[in-house]
Amino acid sequence: MMQQNFKALLRENERVAGLFLNAACPELLEIAAYAGFQFVIIDNEHGSWDGATHAHMIRAADAAGIVPIIRVSRIDETEIKKALDSGAAGVMIPGVSSVEDAKLALQYSKFAPMGSRGACPYVRANQFSAGDRTQYFDACNREQAVVMLIEGKEGLQAFDDIIAMDEVDCVFFGPCDMAVSLGHPGEDEHPEVIKAITDMIARAKSKGVYSGMMGFDGKNSRSWLDKGADYVCALSDVGLFYEVCKKTVDEIKE
Repeated sequence: MMQQNFKALLRENERVAGLFLNAACPELLEIAAYAGFQFVIIDNEHGSWDGATHAHMIRAADAAGIVPIIRVSRIDETEIKKALDSGAAGVMIPGVSSVEDAKLALQYSKFAPMGSRGACPYVRANQFSAGDRTQYFDACNREQAVVMLIEGKEGLQAFDDIIAMDEVDCVFFGPCDMAVSLGHPGEDEHPEVIKAITDMIARAKSKGVYSGMMGFDGKNSRSWLDKGADYVCALSDVGLFYEVCKKTVDEIKE
C-alpha cells in the first residue's frame, strides 16, 4: 500500500497546507517538503508530462515524507487508474459540475463493488505485489482520496447534492474558474466569488466533508483557513519561483 495518506493527514491535523506543482521537477517537490508543506498537488491538468513522470514525482514525495495528490486532466478512466496505480495518495478531479460527474469519478477511482477500477496487485501502489493482495483493494477504496474540484456555476448549483453522496468526503474550490463562471473574469476576490465559496465551505463542514481552497499567497491562504477551510493549497512552484526571481532582479537593479 502507498506510504502516504491524505485522508489521515486531514484527520490528524488542523490547517493543512500544500503546494501546486506545475513543473515536472522532483527536486522542487522535495524542497516543498523540507520547507514545511504537508502535501503537493501534482498538476497534470495544467502541467505537461506523462505517467512515467508521475512515478518519479511520487518517489520524491515518499522520500521527503510529503503526501502526493495527482490532479488529472479530466474525468477519464485510464488517467485516473494510472494515477492511483502509481502510488498517489489520491486524485483531484477537475470540473465536477454534477452528481453524474461525481459518480463517474468515484466509479473510475474505486474497485468493485464500489466502482469499476481495473484491479491489478502488481502496481507500484501495492509495492509491485509485495503488499498484501487480500488487503490492497479494500485499503485503496477506503484510504485513497478522490477530491472533487468545484469550479463553476453548475458545480455551485449542484453542490448540496454532490456532498450528500456517501463516498464524497473531500472537495476543493477553484476561484479562478468560479470567478469566470459567475461573470467576474480575473476578479478572483470579487465579493460574489468569496461568498459562494465561503457558503460551500460551511455546507461541506456541516456534512463532515473536508473542504480545501487555493490561496494566492501565504496571507490569502491563511485567510481561507480562518474562513473554515480544512486545507489550503498555495499557488504553484513556478509562481513562487518567479516571485523570488523577480524580487531578486529588482533588488540587483535598484
